[in-house]
Amino acid sequence: MSHQTGIDATSELKEFLAKARGGAIRIIKIVIRNEELVLGSYREPEQSWDNDYDPFLLPLLVAQEPCYILYRLDSQNAQGYEWIFLAWSPDQSPVRQKMVYAATRATLKKEFGGGHIKDEMFGTVEDDLSFQGYLRYMSSCTSPAPLTVAEQELQRIKLTEDKVVWDERRRLSTPTARAKVVEFGLDRRPQTLQGLAFPLQEEAKRALQQLKQKRINYIQLRLDVDKETIELVHTQPTENHELAYRIPTDSPRYHFFVFKHSHQGQQQDALVFIYSMPGYSCSIKERMLYSSCKNRLLDEVERDYQLEVTKKMEIDGGDGLTEDFLYEEVHPMEHTLKQAFAKPRGPGGKRGNKRIIKGAGENGDES
Repeated sequence: MSHQTGIDATSELKEFLAKARGGAIRIIKIVIRNEELVLGSYREPEQSWDNDYDPFLLPLLVAQEPCYILYRLDSQNAQGYEWIFLAWSPDQSPVRQKMVYAATRATLKKEFGGGHIKDEMFGTVEDDLSFQGYLRYMSSCTSPAPLTVAEQELQRIKLTEDKVVWDERRRLSTPTARAKVVEFGLDRRPQTLQGLAFPLQEEAKRALQQLKQKRINYIQLRLDVDKETIELVHTQPTENHELAYRIPTDSPRYHFFVFKHSHQGQQQDALVFIYSMPGYSCSIKERMLYSSCKNRLLDEVERDYQLEVTKKMEIDGGDGLTEDFLYEEVHPMEHTLKQAFAKPRGPGGKRGNKRIIKGAGENGDES
């Protein structure tokens, strides 16, 4: 916030800054004297901004004496010449003095005009504000910020995602691939990562038909990355307590399971879809393909086989996939209860005695 210290620029400094913005001045030193911002010194340009930088600026950095420095570049923007705003606050300076300069910095920037300032630097030693220091500052502004391990992993996934999308689009650009797309009906949506669609293998189609007919209660599917198809793994009969053991620990899978249970005294069947991905033991390509094919598979199952999926979930392992867990997923408990409507209370304070008012004609009288 500006004017935190109540220190403002003198009228002479304001006039000088107004003229300096025109480009006749290369460097300006501003100091605080008697609780006012005053002009310390200045110099006009002699060479290019980079050649003038160290010879002009470094002699102005006095030990134990904070100051502000405005240095004009040779570049311009819509406001005029661009400037660097430098705040010099050496470690040896008195603490109170450093605090006063820090609190008054916004005042000076506002007075000079923030639109003219391209870069802002702060230094406690000469090396911070030297020409090499400025180059380091510029490099740090353009270089990417350091990434955490999780951010690095997300970046790798994003790069792989882009490659998968590009490879898929390139594959679909051939006449043979386009014919194959039309044959399997995959041209209904744009081919993006969110909509990649591997066709179901014939055995997988028959299994889904049997699931629709209630002849089986469990299906496990896998992606054949090389053939770009969805293949059936098995349809072993599975009880609720056996489901956790059907989840592989070393490879991703799609699962369809009919969860038989009792709810509110009635037997019910709920079709549950489970996408299992065992952590990061799988390759990035596998994770991206399984994730991107999932929605299109579910669309096809619900559209072409009229199978209504009650619950869709993603897990990294079978641990915890108990009957109670499935029940809570299919029938989530209400966390909020609706309050019964209560008649609002009347206004506070003493009220008069109740009176009975008879209407006209009541008991043969008027009142």
